[in-house]
Amino acid sequence: MSGGSKLIVTLGRGVARAEFLGQVISGMTVLKRYVLRLFISIKYITANVVDRNNGQIVVTASTVEHSIKESLECGRSCNVKAVAVVGEVFAMRLRVKGLEQGQGRGIHVDLNKEVQKKGFKNRTKIWAIVNSLRNNGVKLILDDDDDSTSQPS
Repeated sequence: MSGGSKLIVTLGRGVARAEFLGQVISGMTVLKRYVLRLFISIKYITANVVDRNNGQIVVTASTVEHSIKESLECGRSCNVKAVAVVGEVFAMRLRVKGLEQGQGRGIHVDLNKEVQKKGFKNRTKIWAIVNSLRNNGVKLILDDDDDSTSQPS
């Protein structure tokens, strides 16, 4: 783009609108509407589904929550177990909201991005939550370009 040109993209009510050099290009819908985002720290894990049409978190579950924390009898030492519990609670909340199928399009997960952001050592936790969601009937679409994040053995 030249010095004075700019691209402006706005989202609203399920339709994206792009403006480039004063011309409006509208009618672009967001295909990957629901996206799974994971936040992993040393002590906690949080899973969110974000509606990309309006940028809001639709469903969330975390080991920070008192009810989930109390159900874990092994404390911080059971990381993969805690992730599986978060996955089960998360899947239940998705079913309650009617989003376990992502309104027919599924819930998108970019495994490469998640592993790169969280580090390779957290790959097991990422796969644990993905498998927990799948086992509980959530339709996940893995946006995975290569095998660099293959499932741990």
